Amino acid sequence: MRIQFPDLARPKQAAKNLVRMSPDLQLSAAHEALAHVLGYRDWHELSSSPRSNTSTAPFEADDALRVVLGLADALGLPDPDVQYAISKARLLQHWSIDNHLSLRSAIWRQRVFGPPGRGKPGTIVRDKAYGANEPAYLRQAGRPTYLLFDTGMGVRADFEVAVPRIPLADFVPSRLWLPYGYWTLQDGSEVIFARDYLPMWRIAEGTVERLDPWLWINGIAREFHFSQSAATVVWASGPARELALRYLEERRIFELPKLVDVMPHLFEVDVEAIADGVGKLREQRGDGQTPPAYAEINTRISFG
Repeated sequence: MRIQFPDLARPKQAAKNLVRMSPDLQLSAAHEALAHVLGYRDWHELSSSPRSNTSTAPFEADDALRVVLGLADALGLPDPDVQYAISKARLLQHWSIDNHLSLRSAIWRQRVFGPPGRGKPGTIVRDKAYGANEPAYLRQAGRPTYLLFDTGMGVRADFEVAVPRIPLADFVPSRLWLPYGYWTLQDGSEVIFARDYLPMWRIAEGTVERLDPWLWINGIAREFHFSQSAATVVWASGPARELALRYLEERRIFELPKLVDVMPHLFEVDVEAIADGVGKLREQRGDGQTPPAYAEINTRISFG
């Protein structure tokens, strides 16, 4: 399927964003890969093709999945980075957080977990303990059974877990993307953190940047929790969730934080907590960048 644009502004910006993801990536290579996944023979054909007189419609989910995975394979980039790069260029048009969550879980199902099955890690099961009947990812079957819920990890007896006949919808656990609160730093910037107090975003002078979850933030002047403001102890649903989502929307944060990228590592046998997954992620990425002035490497996280 060929995807048309009213001009080259979005494809050009997407290519620039992709190049920023890797010091070895050439802009010409990003141009050619983009042209191919958008349905063109090469960048020249994309540049010279007839333009749509109206704004392009938002990408369909299947198109977005094909574009992200096609670019990741062609350029040798992690698919979460590709998803973020093309979204920031508005190549996906105005996708909501829900759109990004659905796309990310679809990529996991295709690239990480594969088809669901009884006893297979990554299968969505039902937690029947305490009458909850809530969906959860199976991390490890057995006695006990290890699960990943929307709000974090847990353990159940095997008889408290049921495998539905009809596969349940995949999801991105709120523990990995929904803000728990934010810190106001001494320089006036804000750092949004997750339930495990791992940093996700920094907002400074109207600019939003994704943060590595293995950073320890210094210079905190104030701490704010969405649940406390909403007068509730429940952080992942109800008023606290609505407050956190409104906070993101007001700051035009529609993409997903790097913390979400730990998801595949949470199914490794030696991972017992979210922080363990963060350590695995940093080990995989081999990130040797110097921390920014307001942060340092979190020594509470074990790295390989």
